[in-house]
Amino acid sequence: MKAAGIGYLALRAVCVLMMSWPESPLEGTGPAQRYMVRQNTLRRAQFMWSACKRVQAAVVAARSQNVPVRQAVRDALATEKRYMAQHIAASNQRVKASSAVDGAAEAYGNLLGWNAYLDARTSPGCRAASGKNFYADRPPVIEGAPSYPGAVHPSCRCWPSAPFRGAPVLP
Repeated sequence: MKAAGIGYLALRAVCVLMMSWPESPLEGTGPAQRYMVRQNTLRRAQFMWSACKRVQAAVVAARSQNVPVRQAVRDALATEKRYMAQHIAASNQRVKASSAVDGAAEAYGNLLGWNAYLDARTSPGCRAASGKNFYADRPPVIEGAPSYPGAVHPSCRCWPSAPFRGAPVLP
């Protein structure tokens, strides 16, 4: 971490914060859940790395301004707690969405249909995916990232269903 410019104080503070993160499942029951468990683990590691860099930046700023470092770390951790809550909510949403995909795959097979509520709140990516098919064991790329219905963005209202006859398959 020292080579990355992250000091002991920032690393220790973020590690203490990360220890309060709830346990996540180690594996899912179907291919979609297993994929999301791996993704959530990677995202947790990415969060920790980014949090360390942000807390270290607060430490550096405090030292350069002759401000107490402990207070700067406390303030930075308060912000990181908010970010962590958002990560936890997104992680739970991804697991819930992947569980729905695995349930639909059990009922309809590996090829599934993507459905979205089509109204003013529907995102462009969800609108474009609606009415198309995807494979349960391989999330399609929606809005620039691999996602399942219901996990594209925080307010995603999409859901999986039986495949649409003759519809194209999402990449």
